[in-house]
Amino acid sequence: MTTPKASSDTGALPEEEPKPEAGEPVVVTKAEDPEGKTEEPKPKPKAVQTLVEGREYDENQQGQKINKLKKRKVALYVGYYGKAYQGMQRNPGAHTIEDVLEKALNKAGGISDDNFGDMTKVSWMRAARTDKGVSAACNVVSLKMVLEPEGVLDRINEHLPEDIRAFGFVRVTGGFCSRKMCDRRRYGYVLPLWALDPSHSVEGNKRQKASAGSAPSGAAAGESERASKDELVSRFSAILQQFQGTHNFHSYTKGKEWSEPQAKRFIIRWRLETFELNGETYVKCEVLGQSFLYHQIRKMIGMALAISRNVAPDECLQIALNSRKKFNVPLAPEFPLYLEECVFNSYNKKHGHLHGELSRDRFLSEINAFKRAMIDKNIVESAEFNEDVLTWVRGLNDGLYHFSQWKKWDEEARAAMPAKAKKAPKGGSAGEKAPAKEAVGAEGPKEAEKGPDKE
Repeated sequence: MTTPKASSDTGALPEEEPKPEAGEPVVVTKAEDPEGKTEEPKPKPKAVQTLVEGREYDENQQGQKINKLKKRKVALYVGYYGKAYQGMQRNPGAHTIEDVLEKALNKAGGISDDNFGDMTKVSWMRAARTDKGVSAACNVVSLKMVLEPEGVLDRINEHLPEDIRAFGFVRVTGGFCSRKMCDRRRYGYVLPLWALDPSHSVEGNKRQKASAGSAPSGAAAGESERASKDELVSRFSAILQQFQGTHNFHSYTKGKEWSEPQAKRFIIRWRLETFELNGETYVKCEVLGQSFLYHQIRKMIGMALAISRNVAPDECLQIALNSRKKFNVPLAPEFPLYLEECVFNSYNKKHGHLHGELSRDRFLSEINAFKRAMIDKNIVESAEFNEDVLTWVRGLNDGLYHFSQWKKWDEEARAAMPAKAKKAPKGGSAGEKAPAKEAVGAEGPKEAEKGPDKE
């Protein structure tokens, strides 16, 4: 006997469709409306991949270009000849290194159009904010950069002028900041040997003096009466080495008072060497420190030159370091100064195993080639170098800086201080607090951003 099928009006449930076996494809039928027409599914906007000026984009139906390539944190090594620029750091209305570098990175695809113009979006930071006219053989910029497609470094350099060059980049940790994690900065300052010699007169026509080479015309002594090269360099080195250690440099900078903790800086080392070029003898002064204040290096050089040329008494250097009174210390020219190296010892020790250590040695051949072609050629080998130094040395006199009065003014300032403040601290001079212990670490001393960034 057969069992009758349930009619549709009995309320019985419809029979379930058999489930497909495992691995069997599922066939989905198109939905039909009441009139029996099939409804087509709406297509999703398709992304079209395009390549624009070396950049790979996803482009939707609305024509919007979306850079799909991921940004990665890098340390970008750069060099520049600073004569034509108003410093490294971006400054509204000023022509700076960062303005030119950011534009080149954008054109090369390293910075997207959406992020261009806002450096915080790519975590941009420089290890040293060099001042107007100051050059750099090697500075380091940390940022999040798009590295694909390959060849981004070549594209960056294609969009840079000849006085700025990108040497290469190194992957770093996401939290890396080139300013905070730079332990030490090394600067160089070049002088002609004759500038150290007090027997070289600087009176008369400056063109005649410059054309006379390392011994400007009008020098009132023969070669036999002049101090030897070794004696001049040795004395100048001894003067500069007095700056080594922790001192209060409020008189060797701008906008700092004796009482401000940020006025204290730690100088690790001054080192001098001589070299010959085109028959001239030059002295390269190299200083290594954790951080430097605005104009600090140029003022240390200016003070040392004033003493070396017997324009200022030897005691003036220490008076300006130890006195609460602020003195007018000579400011040497900016064009012979350049940043040589940024050091990241603490970072390398902690994170160097991840992406490799940060060191300029990776790009040393490119750095040296740029330094010879741009910095050495335009500074030391320029026809104006001796002439410009001579013009500055001519203004180095007691009538302008009143060096002969410094000791008297310091004594008067000390006499006016309360008795408690006059007590000399251990290892220091009267009227000065004992220098605070310098913390050497990945972030360097406090307020480091106002150091090398403005030298």
